[in-house]
Amino acid sequence: MTLPAAPFTIGHVVLSLDVGGLERVVATLAGAQHRAGARVIVYCLDRAGDLAEPLPEAGIPVHVVGRGGRGFDASALLRLARRLRADGVGVVHCHNHGALVYGALAARMARGPRVVYTVHGAKTSGRRATRRFMRLGLVHEVVFVSAHARGIARAAGIPDDSRVHTVLNGIDVHALAATAADAARIRASFSIPAGAPVCGIVARLTPAKDHRTLLAAMELLRNARPDAHCVVVGDGELRDELLRERARRGLDDCVHFAGAQGEVAAYLAAMDVFVLSSVTEGLAMTLLEAMAAGRPVVATRVGGNPEVVEDGVTGLVVPPRDPAALAGAIRALMDDPGRAAAMGSAGRERVREKFSLEAMAGRYAAIYAAAAVPPAVTTV
Repeated sequence: MTLPAAPFTIGHVVLSLDVGGLERVVATLAGAQHRAGARVIVYCLDRAGDLAEPLPEAGIPVHVVGRGGRGFDASALLRLARRLRADGVGVVHCHNHGALVYGALAARMARGPRVVYTVHGAKTSGRRATRRFMRLGLVHEVVFVSAHARGIARAAGIPDDSRVHTVLNGIDVHALAATAADAARIRASFSIPAGAPVCGIVARLTPAKDHRTLLAAMELLRNARPDAHCVVVGDGELRDELLRERARRGLDDCVHFAGAQGEVAAYLAAMDVFVLSSVTEGLAMTLLEAMAAGRPVVATRVGGNPEVVEDGVTGLVVPPRDPAALAGAIRALMDDPGRAAAMGSAGRERVREKFSLEAMAGRYAAIYAAAAVPPAVTTV
């Protein structure tokens, strides 16, 4: 991977590094950039989060800005601007809109850093603020994580010129290795019989991931496959509501909530089929992780999912908010282990070829090089 000439510091600005897809992208990308020789710093506006814990030991500083309360925090903006200047940041890489507002304004106050902005979700791709920040010169390069998201932005009137890029998320395929013993340990922790078919999801418990449809699908699936189980990895605002829904549908014995997990390889190994029931997506890291782990996937036809999953080759794609279609696809793969295994193998190869960490980091390196200018010497 080629990075801009030293001295060059990359500053990633995020709300936090809590466990989530965007956050895993940032932590993974920062690690790859550091290993390639760049100086990398992560600025968390609200709090550090679980994914931040290993970064300082690896040589990547994490600074918590400490944004306070509701509304815009001018003091947090000033603190961030001072840190960017003191740290000699050359490119400020903002991730999603909340980070953009503070990161772009702080970069302007620091009078040196250039701003790269990555839009991680399809739902926010068409925000007028992106166009406004580009017009004011507060953003120098804009990145979308899927062609679908970029298309939404274009339709919303955001310029699609040399400043706009598509960079597919990438992962470290080798980090998803797990053993049969790992899978057996996870299954045993939920008292799942060794031979029972297991589907699962790794996603925050939020409306966008639509776990309610997955629970409805599990109720249907259990009528045909009474031995089927489902493992739900993740936490979030809907946890209590989903637990009540599980009980209402009589699924307490077969749907298992694992909570948030920083390392998901063992959980993926325990699944025969990976499921993503989202109603909106950018380009889901969990799909890439599941495929890299050799899991066949069932995903909804939203956002960048069809760009990741080759329907009928690496998994099955179904309409969103359709429990019957979701249940039918899961059952089809549970009933045909040979087909499921072939899809899992094809998925692993697809991730290696198209969604590697090296490819993602290389694309960002080129974008940074296009954006970068020497920092001006000023004070905040």
